[in-house]
Amino acid sequence: MKIKISFLNKLVMFCALLITVRFIKTDHYSFLFLFWNLFLAWLPVFFIKRIKYGTGKFRKMTLLALSVLFLPNAPYILTDLFHLKKSLMAPLWFDLVLILSFAFLGLIYFIIALELILEEVKVTFNKNINRVAKPFLFLATGYGIYLGRYLRFNSWDLVSDPLHLAGGMFNSIFNKNNFMETFGVTITFTVFLYLIYEIYLSFKNKALHNELH
Repeated sequence: MKIKISFLNKLVMFCALLITVRFIKTDHYSFLFLFWNLFLAWLPVFFIKRIKYGTGKFRKMTLLALSVLFLPNAPYILTDLFHLKKSLMAPLWFDLVLILSFAFLGLIYFIIALELILEEVKVTFNKNINRVAKPFLFLATGYGIYLGRYLRFNSWDLVSDPLHLAGGMFNSIFNKNNFMETFGVTITFTVFLYLIYEIYLSFKNKALHNELH
């Protein structure tokens, strides 16, 4: 019996293998946090896919909100490249491949979740909301990455510590000393993620075109 393994599972296995090899080589638990970040990156996919397994508007809106709330966690893994340093115990090239593998998987989760969220928004809301949904999600994700990496907030801070989160967001936007950094990081990641998604759509449409012809 031939067992078929999806490319996503292959990539997860490759990430786990790299972490294992690194531990054997260095006898150190560095970068194990990447598994936690990968779990958070997977959550928006988990939430948005649960919508089809139940009924009820409240449940549907809750799952949709959770998927949007956790969406920035998926591309956030890209910023773990900040941990890449020559002083680490493993070879620099190895750590580069290690982090990029997790980051690539995070981007895939982002694309999957984003596409499913947009499909759900399309059938749930009116045309006016549909028009702004896509740019809003990219912008919110870019800003979410900034909040996570630079201000060290987490998605669950919206519930566990909303006042602190609100204060940090207000200060990041309206404090003149912080605004340029906030604007620069947010817009750069927004455009970057938009281009990544457009590249994905172009390949997807090309594949579909080839199938039809």
